[in-house]
Amino acid sequence: MDTKISKKDLQKIIDSLGIAYNEGISSDTNKNKNPRLVFWDFLWEPLTASGLEYDTVVTYQVSFFSSTPRHPKLIELKNLLAQKGIFVRIEHEYVEKDKCWHSYFGIDVLENVV
Repeated sequence: MDTKISKKDLQKIIDSLGIAYNEGISSDTNKNKNPRLVFWDFLWEPLTASGLEYDTVVTYQVSFFSSTPRHPKLIELKNLLAQKGIFVRIEHEYVEKDKCWHSYFGIDVLENVV
């Protein structure tokens, strides 16, 4: 994952899908909606110059829940990221207890962590 986008651009892309989404965990309102998306950060890697931190590469997991593993909104998300030069490896699993597909990937985002 060499190409990175800003968190603002990632949020714009997610918002443009027109589906339910949350950062962190699914809200009570969204937890049973499909398709839906949840994203959260799980890795911070500081970028330094001259011994000082000037930005952070934050790796987010993006989780997409739907009734099919190739949902049109997931394909749209994949294509929108590709237009920005970001090509993600999407993994899929079936969640038996929720009767839905969970598709997920990691994405590196440039972010000022303060």
